[in-house]
Amino acid sequence: MGEERDTICPMALDEILLLTNGPGELSTWVPPVLRRLRERVPEARIELFLIRDQFATGTEETKARQLPLDAISGRTEFLARLARRKGAGRGVVLMLGGAPRDAVLLGRATGYPAYAYSFNGRAWQRGLKAYLLDSERSVQQALARGARPEQVQAVGNLVVDALEDALRSGVNWPQADVLLFPSSRPFAVKYMLGFMLAAAEHIAAAQPHLRFAWVKSRLLTRRSIEEGLSARLVREFGGVGGSLQGDRVVSEGGLEVAVLDEELRYGAMRQAKLALTIPGTSTLEMGFLGLPAVVLLPLHKPEAIPVPIEGLLHWIGLLPGGKWLRHEIVRRLEARIPHLALPNQYLGERLYPELRGIFSPQDVARTALEVLRPDVQSRIRQRLRELEARPGADALVEVVLSVIGQPSALGEKR
Repeated sequence: MGEERDTICPMALDEILLLTNGPGELSTWVPPVLRRLRERVPEARIELFLIRDQFATGTEETKARQLPLDAISGRTEFLARLARRKGAGRGVVLMLGGAPRDAVLLGRATGYPAYAYSFNGRAWQRGLKAYLLDSERSVQQALARGARPEQVQAVGNLVVDALEDALRSGVNWPQADVLLFPSSRPFAVKYMLGFMLAAAEHIAAAQPHLRFAWVKSRLLTRRSIEEGLSARLVREFGGVGGSLQGDRVVSEGGLEVAVLDEELRYGAMRQAKLALTIPGTSTLEMGFLGLPAVVLLPLHKPEAIPVPIEGLLHWIGLLPGGKWLRHEIVRRLEARIPHLALPNQYLGERLYPELRGIFSPQDVARTALEVLRPDVQSRIRQRLRELEARPGADALVEVVLSVIGQPSALGEKR
């Protein structure tokens, strides 16, 4: 009988080209995968292409520089790499957020196999070596779009890996009952921060013992924070302003809201009772941690307030008369989306209340107070335990490297 050696068996792999686009993916998908790639193929050069979209904050590169990368590039360098039409030896392309077609294009240009990871099976792209997905639900979506069974695989959810890595740190987690997540994108926070502060004031009026905290993204600029705290853009909708005083925001009504660094968000989520948030990856983080949430999609000004519909609509809004057209399109498309929150999509029900359209901070407060009832808290938390919460980074890296001949991380039996 031999025994297994827990060793790393590197091979000749010259470079790994990663692609991502948004702050959520940069925070949750990239770090756990990158750490494992560094362990498995320590000699490989790893370059990250930030293919920013219209929601870019301008600070993504600063965040990326905190990661163990050999190079960070943008769209210009990406296009130059496509034009070069050759690889640097033996490599692989891996999309961790963005349009899978970009991974296919880069794979064709370099001659490297191209992979993409996603929560959305419908975004499957012909030309990928493999489409790696979070769940069997997403696999079925890809198959319905024409993918062959051997082209798709459910490896698990990278958000779970990010949660596990963060909660392993052992820091003293902050205590708060209600968390505000107005967004990590500057254009969104300037609308949502004042709106959520107003809702928090109404919640606190009904339950004065509650502690509130704003989980502030590092991707926000000082200017966007100042504009959000001014509430200039949301006063007509009932929003209120506030002032930043040390590690707290004090609203116009006198409510004190602790300001938490985003690195503390998972620990805060684990101990909180409720989150006010907009649609996005954060709703899935909350779901995995068992945190009830109220998801907000205000459509007082659809052409300006953040919506979960990206791409062409943004550019339409820049054309003469485009704001009105975008306004109408958004309203019609919103009605066709059954669920905004990712846990609601996964479970197929409106577990997290979703407020859409025209509503006030008082409406948000009434819904939040309902969710804060002990019986409702218990029901939501119980249902959230049914989410498919399987980590995916190890399986993803195994697939990517095994296809190009990478030995198992356990080495060989002797």
